[in-house]
Amino acid sequence: MRKKILKKYVALFTILLMLMTTGPLTTLAKPSNNSNLEPPTTGFEDSNGEQWTTHEEELAFLEEVAEMSERVSYSQIGETVEGRPLHLVRVGFPEPPSDEEIADGRNILIIGSQHGNEPAGREMALKLLRNLAFTDDPELLEQLEDATVLFVPTANPDGRVANTRQNAAGVDINRDHLNLEQPEIQAIAKVQDKFHPDITIDAHERPRDTGDPDIEMLWARNLNVDEQLQELNVEMVEDYLMPDVREAGYTTDLYGSPGGAGGGDERIARNMVGLRHGLGLLIETPGKAEPTSRVAMHLETVESALRFYHERFDDVGTVVAGAPERKAVAGADTSNPFYLDGADNWDPTVVLEKQPSGYLLTEAQSVEISKYVELFSLETEAVDGDGVFITMNQPMMTVVPFLLDERATYNEVNGLALYDDSEVGTAANMKSLVEHYQDEDAFTNDSDVRTLLMHLTAVDRFEKKEAADKVVKHMNSFNMLLDHQKDNDLIAEPAYNALKTYADYLINKWEVAAFDSNNAMDHLSYLSEDIGPRVTGTDAEEQAATYIKDEFASLGYDVSTQAFAIRGDQESQNVIAVKKPKDAENTEIVYVTAHYDSVPGSPGANDNGSGTSTLLELARVMKDVPTNKEIRFVAFGAEEIGLVGSRYYVSQLSQAEKDRSVANFNLDMVGTDWEPASQLYISPVDGEPNQVWESSKAAAEKLGLDDDKLFLYPFGRSDHVPFYEAGIDSALFIWREPGTGNFEPYYHSPQDTIEHVSPEKIQVVGDLIHSAVSDLASQPASNDNSQEDLLEKAS
Repeated sequence: MRKKILKKYVALFTILLMLMTTGPLTTLAKPSNNSNLEPPTTGFEDSNGEQWTTHEEELAFLEEVAEMSERVSYSQIGETVEGRPLHLVRVGFPEPPSDEEIADGRNILIIGSQHGNEPAGREMALKLLRNLAFTDDPELLEQLEDATVLFVPTANPDGRVANTRQNAAGVDINRDHLNLEQPEIQAIAKVQDKFHPDITIDAHERPRDTGDPDIEMLWARNLNVDEQLQELNVEMVEDYLMPDVREAGYTTDLYGSPGGAGGGDERIARNMVGLRHGLGLLIETPGKAEPTSRVAMHLETVESALRFYHERFDDVGTVVAGAPERKAVAGADTSNPFYLDGADNWDPTVVLEKQPSGYLLTEAQSVEISKYVELFSLETEAVDGDGVFITMNQPMMTVVPFLLDERATYNEVNGLALYDDSEVGTAANMKSLVEHYQDEDAFTNDSDVRTLLMHLTAVDRFEKKEAADKVVKHMNSFNMLLDHQKDNDLIAEPAYNALKTYADYLINKWEVAAFDSNNAMDHLSYLSEDIGPRVTGTDAEEQAATYIKDEFASLGYDVSTQAFAIRGDQESQNVIAVKKPKDAENTEIVYVTAHYDSVPGSPGANDNGSGTSTLLELARVMKDVPTNKEIRFVAFGAEEIGLVGSRYYVSQLSQAEKDRSVANFNLDMVGTDWEPASQLYISPVDGEPNQVWESSKAAAEKLGLDDDKLFLYPFGRSDHVPFYEAGIDSALFIWREPGTGNFEPYYHSPQDTIEHVSPEKIQVVGDLIHSAVSDLASQPASNDNSQEDLLEKAS
């Protein structure tokens, strides 16, 4: 026979309440710090049920209970629209565990009065937490030792003060557990996400009812709740709670009616508790019944839930702990349906018969849903170039379509539903989406499908070559094909919309990801025209350094400046932007460098505004590139007086950093329009092939550059020299005349202006370095950082 521990206790407690004028409470332990004090009482109790506990009385009550009982702690977890505090109370034995221990252990959550005009649940919560704080019952103490009881006594303080259903913003907060717009529900969501309660009890009332039944209850009816979890939830209500409250003399029934109140609405607490993989219980008492009876009804029901939790503790733990993994496995199978409406007592009307494998979001959309990623602990995967992919193969797949699918009623963004999670964000993946819609009979003719797939096969090849302009051009043509099919009723509208969205995504991705010499020329205009000559140690050089620093910072880089002394009491500075790989430390390092100073009297457009401008544009296009290595973009000062900036920078590297350094790509004079300078010299100091040369050759082949476009040639006199001297593979990139190796005639002269800089040559260098560094940085880290080993791997 199940032990009715709390019921016996409360029955005795009720009798003793009537005897309070003749003696103290004997079923409650005395406060440990003062045996002459009685446990605190609520304002409702003090008025014999004539008045509800006020907000101020609740605050004083919580403080007094926590002060008098070592079993209780409480803290503010948020505040309301009007600034009132929201509290979480923790009750445990012999004392409440730390939040970390609670999160790792077992707990139950009781929420009072989401609707401000339904106060009986709040009074129950205050009374119960006090009773647990001072009980001597050994079985209750054992239960408190096994599981913490958490309370949010008043979920809607503003509504309680005003005696309104809604909060101060006029919102029914029990319709906000999906969209999380109100501060009260955001605070509760943080509690649910952090502690993952085994059971959550949501205490409500039916303001217009006098009874018949006295107590209504319900579980999570949403069809996407784990089946084992829901079965146990139903058993808790029908086989434990309902018989208990009937035995106590109350009438009871299930809450709501099919298709209306009591359905599967994903926004309400009862259903969201199930979608968060916990057992949920809604309690509804009649709002026009006598106040003390309403509180007693709530207390009787919650006590029964505690008894169920105690008796089925292991079963509850097993089912709740297994639900996240079961749902993740279900989410990985696209043959499973996902239900966007319906409930376990009425048939759904909007069903994703073949659920997506996940949703592709743009960068802007991912920012828009960042709150939900945090408060639902959603797992996201960065997509190369732009945006994120949110897979259905994760525990919280239960809310993913509700938030991201355009067919959902209350979605936050229109994510792109995908049915293949390989190579997301590419033409290869888009081919699988075309095939999905072919299987769905979304096309009139198979020949139209073949045309689209052939087009995407070509785009796939261009993507692999990182030929951004060709990707964009062919995807624009793909859109024209889609428009033709739509205009001639050859494609279903959902398929057209999805494929058009994907095509636009790829166009935007490659337009953003592509190196654009026009952007570099804008930087060059500022450096060579607005600033002009940037002589070492002058204000103009410092102005250029500030500009470079601000540009790096605007891209989101970790930016620093490194000042160093030059002649006399002057200073120059290096500007460093760092991109580190995620979830990795002390990785190999790749350097992309250029000097930004110029000689006196020269605007320094090609030497070396071109290299600096290319460096800034490379930083832009590479900021979101996935990488396994650290990339450092370094703009050196004081190159023109003897490589002072680069020598100082390398001298400040630790030996560990030098050991981790893989390559230095140094850009100097990469934009001359002097026609004879038609060959890009890649110049290690010693002229020997190294990591930089090999990576550049591979990139040139991928980009389809002519075999004679690159030329390996020994040369120093630029900022790659200190890296070479430190044992780091390095090379200079510079346009020179084939055969003679001559520089442009404007070199170090007043004629080194922007008019003599070629955007086309900057584009060639930018594409080459972008491809070479991206490929090198994406390679897995080497365990052997010797230059010979790295060169061998690159070859």
